[in-house]
Amino acid sequence: MSGASSNVLFKKCCIIGLGLIGGSLGMALGRAGAVEERWGIDVNERTMNEAVERSAVDRAAGPMEALKEADLVVLALPVGKTVKMLQEIAPLLKPGVLVTDVGSTKAEVVRAMEQFLPPGVEPIGGHPMAGSEQAGISAADPLLLENAVYLLTPSSRTAEDTVQKMKGLIASIRATPLVLSPEEHDELLGLTSHLPHLVAAALVNALKRAGESAGEKVLMLTGGGFRDTTRIAMGNPEVWCDIFSSNRFFLKRHLEVFRAELDRLAECLDDGAMEDAAFLLREARDFRSSLPLRGKGLFPGAYELIVLLPDVPGVLGKLTTVLGEAGLNISEIEILRVREEEEGSIRLGFHCAREREKAFGLLFQSGYNVWKKR
Repeated sequence: MSGASSNVLFKKCCIIGLGLIGGSLGMALGRAGAVEERWGIDVNERTMNEAVERSAVDRAAGPMEALKEADLVVLALPVGKTVKMLQEIAPLLKPGVLVTDVGSTKAEVVRAMEQFLPPGVEPIGGHPMAGSEQAGISAADPLLLENAVYLLTPSSRTAEDTVQKMKGLIASIRATPLVLSPEEHDELLGLTSHLPHLVAAALVNALKRAGESAGEKVLMLTGGGFRDTTRIAMGNPEVWCDIFSSNRFFLKRHLEVFRAELDRLAECLDDGAMEDAAFLLREARDFRSSLPLRGKGLFPGAYELIVLLPDVPGVLGKLTTVLGEAGLNISEIEILRVREEEEGSIRLGFHCAREREKAFGLLFQSGYNVWKKR
C-alpha cells in the first residue's frame, strides 16, 4: 500500500498501461503517499507481475476488479489506444471518478473524453513532459517525473475543483503543473517536440542516403554534434507515428515554416550570399543562447554556471560531490558536447542566486574553471 494517510488525495487509483510512464507515475504516487491503493491493468500479464514486484502498483488485475470503486483512473497508453480504452471502460466507472491520461497530444483525447465518458465522470487531459530512450516497466523510475513540467488540459465539462485536485497530485510527486487548452497544447508541443523529432529522423535518413557511397567513412566522421542533434530520432517509431497522426494539423503547419527556413538557406547557397547566411546563423545562435534550461514562466529564472571539465572518468562525480557535501542541490545539469559556442562542457542550474553564488565559490576554490552564465 501507499504512504502516510495525511497525504492521501485519492483512495483508489487505477493505472491502465504499466509501461515507462505508467510505472514511473505509480512509483511516484507510492513514494508521495498521494493515493491509498494503487491498482494496475496491462495487456501483458508478465508486465503486471513485474509492476507489483517493483512496487509500481499494489495490485494488478483485470478491468472489472481494478476499476471497481476507483476514484482516479490514469490511462497511460498511446493516444490511439487511449481513445479506444475510454469507450471500453466507460460503463465500469463510478460517478465522481476523475479520469486522466498521459498522452503526448491532447485535443483528440479530450474530445473522446467528452464523447464517451458518462455524466458525473470528471475528465481532464494530462501530459507529463518526461521520458527516456528506454521503455517498459523495467525502465520505470519514481524520479522520472520529479521536476518535470506536467501539462493539464481540462475539457469544457471539467470542474475547477478537479483541476485543483490534479494540481495537488502533481505537486505531491514534485512535478510542476501547467494548465493549457487542448488545442494550445497540441500547437505548442507540435512546434517544440513533434517537429524536432520529425526533423531529427529526416536528418538521420539524409545522412544514411547521401552517405551510402562513402561507406564506413561517413560513420567515422559522424561527430558528437550530429549525435546530439539527432538523439531523439531513437524514439519508438510506433509511438511517434501515433503522435504525428493525432497532431497532423499543427505539425503540417509547423513543417511548412521549417521548409521555408530551409529554402532561405538554400537560396543563400544558390546565390553565394554568405552575408545573408551569416545573418540567419547569428539569428539562430542568439535565440538558441537565450533559451533557459526550463521554459520561461514555469520556473524561477535560471541561475546557471558553466564548468569546463576534462574528459576523464569520474570527474563529473567529483564535481557533484563537492556541491552535495555542501548541501547544494543541482536543479538542472546539462552535458555540452557541442563545444564551439559555449566554451564549456557542463551547464549547472540552481533554484536561486544565493545557491549559485555559493556553488561558484566552492567550485572556484576547488580549482574548477567555472563562470556564471548571463
